[in-house]
This record gives sequence, C-alpha cells and structure tokens, in this order.
Amino acid sequence: MGNDTVTGAGAAPRGGGVRSVLNALTILEALSARQPIGVSELARAVALPKSSVQRTLRTLDEAGWAESSGASGGGWRLTRKVFRIGMSGSTAATLPDAARRHLTQLRDTYRETVHLTIPDGDHIIVIDRVDGTNSLRTFLEIGTQAPIVSSAGGRAILAQLPPEVTEELLRDPVTVHTATTITDRKSVREQVEQARRRGYATNEGEWREGIAAVAAPIVVPGGDVLGAVSLSMPVGRYRTLDLPTVSDDVRAACARIAESVAYRL
Repeated sequence: MGNDTVTGAGAAPRGGGVRSVLNALTILEALSARQPIGVSELARAVALPKSSVQRTLRTLDEAGWAESSGASGGGWRLTRKVFRIGMSGSTAATLPDAARRHLTQLRDTYRETVHLTIPDGDHIIVIDRVDGTNSLRTFLEIGTQAPIVSSAGGRAILAQLPPEVTEELLRDPVTVHTATTITDRKSVREQVEQARRRGYATNEGEWREGIAAVAAPIVVPGGDVLGAVSLSMPVGRYRTLDLPTVSDDVRAACARIAESVAYRL
C-alpha cells in the first residue's frame, strides 16, 4: 500500500503523512459523497488501485467505519459511527451555552423540565437540563442515553437526518421499555414521518412509564440537525396540554437556538 501512487482530483496529497492513513481518509471522503458505491467505482473516484481500496475497506469494516450491504452490487457505505463522531464533539461543547437562555425561557413558560439532547448512534444523549418548578417533575441526569426511536427528542432528530441514516437506525428491532413502547417498524416509521411533517415529535410513556414529552429539532442553516429540545412532564399533565401551542413554543425555542449557534460559528 505504501508504494501506491495517488493521483487525480480525489487523491490524497503527496508527502507529509503516512500514505495508508491518507488513502483511508480519501476513501472515507469519497464514500461520504457517493455511498453506496462499488469497489471498482470507488477505486476510479480516488485514483487508487482496486486492490488497495479493497484492503482499506476491509480495515475500515473491521474498525466499524464502513460496511458492505452484502447484497450483490449493493456497494459500500459509511456506518453511523462516522456520523456519531462527527456530530458529538464540537456540538456537545458549544450547544449548551447557545441554548441555555432559551431552555430557561421555555421552562419558565410551562414550569416543566426541559432537556437538550444530541444524537449518539441509535441513542440520544442529554447534554443539558433546566429543571421544572412543579412539585412533581421529571428528571434525567446529564449524560443519560435515551433510545432514538422511542423518545420524543430522538424522533425529532430522526425526522431531520438524511434518509439513508434514518433507515439504518430504523432497521434494528425496537427494545421494549414500557407497555406502550411502539415496536412495529411500520408504526415507528409513521411516527418519524409525522414528526417530519409537523416539525415536532411526541412520546407518551413509550420509554419511561408515565412520562411524556414534546420535542423539536435544532436545525441550523444548511439543514444539519444538531440536536433536539424536549419539554418533559408526567403523562397526566401532558394530556391536558394545548399541543399546537406548546409545540409551536418548543419549535420557536429551537429556531432561536439554531440562530444563536449560527451566530457563534
């Protein structure tokens, strides 16, 4: 692999680095732009010998960065590990500061706990929280993981992801968390599609017994989804909500957070 000559527009630069690493990064970039893609087509795109590309893909597969569909002619694609790493680092560091004022305003309006989450593979992670002021309120520790398919914040994020990423996350069996967890894949897809149309997602006791939430995605200019904001409460209070008004307020908070993040970039 060290003797391969890399040329062409998509090729790795010469000198200054370990050739195999540069080639692997070039292949990752090409996969991102063209997935799914066959080995021969990928080799032409990066101007590398097919044998070198095959070896690199096998290594990336072992490391969990790329995978083959397994079907004839299905080609190679990136795994959600790449998406998870790309989203988590800088987002987790900057998003809470940009969001805190807007989370607090939402809490003050409804007196319910507000959670800020980011995607992490097939889960979402709570990276900030503003506690509700009601005597009976919900609570999740910062760092808590919630299932992306069974939580309001997760569905709000799923509805904004690229279709191929969403489909990959929806193809695994759904874990049962409560008696009301939706496990039928068709029904889960319908929930995600509904969230896409409405601009917000809900969850009524599907992850934690007796706990409901309304959530919306944080989408920055260009269409990237950074995370979600969820207003969480006991199911009894959720059922008395004016849902159109509440969802509008949650969406508006997310829009303001997105503006604040964009301003800081």
